[in-house]
Amino acid sequence: MAIEHTAVMQLRDRTFGPPITNRIYVPLPISSPGGSPMREKTEMASKQLISGLKPGEKVESYFSVNYKKPVTDYKYGAMFEFRVADRSGQVTVKYWGGQDKVAVERIQDSFDREDIVGVVGEVAEFRGQLEISVSEKNGGRIRRLVEGEYDLKDLIKSFENIGDMQLRLGGLVESVRNMDLKRLLDAFFSDAEFLRRFSEAPASIQLHSAAVGGLLHHTLNVADLAMTACELHPELDRDLVLAGALLHDIGKVQSFKVTSNICQTEEGNLLGHITLGDQELVRRMSGLEGFPALLASKMRHVLLAHHGRKEWGSPVDPMFPEALLVHEADDLDAKLDNMITKREEAVTEDDWIWDQRHGRLIYLK
Repeated sequence: MAIEHTAVMQLRDRTFGPPITNRIYVPLPISSPGGSPMREKTEMASKQLISGLKPGEKVESYFSVNYKKPVTDYKYGAMFEFRVADRSGQVTVKYWGGQDKVAVERIQDSFDREDIVGVVGEVAEFRGQLEISVSEKNGGRIRRLVEGEYDLKDLIKSFENIGDMQLRLGGLVESVRNMDLKRLLDAFFSDAEFLRRFSEAPASIQLHSAAVGGLLHHTLNVADLAMTACELHPELDRDLVLAGALLHDIGKVQSFKVTSNICQTEEGNLLGHITLGDQELVRRMSGLEGFPALLASKMRHVLLAHHGRKEWGSPVDPMFPEALLVHEADDLDAKLDNMITKREEAVTEDDWIWDQRHGRLIYLK
């Protein structure tokens, strides 16, 4: 998430956010939260993106719920927190209630994961992170919205050229001359149901190509980058590189789901997309009669090593040039996409933003 900052402060002591005095926000209790907050509003105000929120700013917008936590006690009564998202990022919302714990629990029970909620509150900062504080003091309210009260495009990005990207994918598959690799690619991409799911899947939750169609977009970028490198190094096995580039993230089809937001499936959380991708690759190869054992091992290695390092999630490091190329192309596209998005979505009058994930300042001009 792009956070406005002062570069000098951040370079000196790694302070995040704008130059404000940090303080712990302790809201006044909500003495009578009532049974139906925000019922008087039938339409939400214009959408405020999470990436543009600033400390002290009033919030009146809607978001998708990622998860919520149980009601707990605090100094003035009962409270709970939940995580929300839109197409620009995620943020925590904290609801500060009064002594009537049952009333607070009723509000907490009024919505669930993947619901769309309208939130009125104020942006606060806690331990260097922005959050939305909802309390009677700041006129805060929460309400579950119904269809027609929100625009799903505000919550999830979507590529509009999926059909064109599918045609490009088909052209790359047809360019493969190794008949065993061509059979393998056809086993995936000639499967209409798999192609549909692959084409609709995101490449990540929020890091890169986090959109409907994002996995297809990212895969084509990785393939294009890898093919350019193959032109510079014709001694590489071009077909092995291309097949690896097109299949390296197939596990994300099972790892992610898209509802009102992008989130991990249970399989994705428990096993991870590399393990799921390897399982699917083995399954498809086992159905191809006479598929060479060494080529099967090489394909599995390319997929298993595409994160580049064990500490980054790969069970093995790349051990031959074609595997290294797929990793580097994957890493380059992911990092470029993420940094470009940070620059495009930054809401600040400053020339710089600090990005915690990249661990550096990003120049915006």
